[in-house]
Amino acid sequence: MSSAAQTRERLIRQGRIAFAAKGHDRVSLQRDVLEPAGVSTGSFYHQFKDKTELLLAVLTDGVAKGRLIVEHSMETRSDAPPVERVRERMAIWLETVEAGEDLFRIHQRERTNADERVRQLVAEARRQNYAPLADRLASGGPWLSGDFDSDRAAQLVTGVMSAAIADYLELPKRQRKLEREHLAKAMAEFIVGGISGMAGMTHHSGATTA
Repeated sequence: MSSAAQTRERLIRQGRIAFAAKGHDRVSLQRDVLEPAGVSTGSFYHQFKDKTELLLAVLTDGVAKGRLIVEHSMETRSDAPPVERVRERMAIWLETVEAGEDLFRIHQRERTNADERVRQLVAEARRQNYAPLADRLASGGPWLSGDFDSDRAAQLVTGVMSAAIADYLELPKRQRKLEREHLAKAMAEFIVGGISGMAGMTHHSGATTA
């Protein structure tokens, strides 16, 4: 890897830490990014125009990593009962999101960023989160029957999951493992029971109606 590529990697890594901790507006480029990364001001501006471009790079890098997380969370035993399959996915999701906690916090913080490019990347990450789940829901199974809006169902599920994960990440790390098991089970029971109730709802691109 070239020296410039290594510098860029250090900046993205440290930027991710800083933006997760403070948010874009409160981050001091010099104090929170350059000094911890060991990068000079001149080297930074050789890579990025400003800290917003660094945030965009952090988010772009995170989109690729997020895709792997979501795909991994979909890999469960196909012969398991419905609630157990979903419980496995929830447990994997919680574990992998915890490993990428910084990125999750950035997405939560920057949903209302003043820069449209940032908002679009955050929105794209959200869509990416629920697209694989929507595909799985659309394929049906013993716990889903009838016509329903799988995209809307996936949005609702990931919305609830995001809120639950935000609360989960506020716990001390020593408490998370035990809570992860309980939360994964509770979420699985809620999701399976809740989505079953959506069967028969009309599927269309607008609002979902009974």
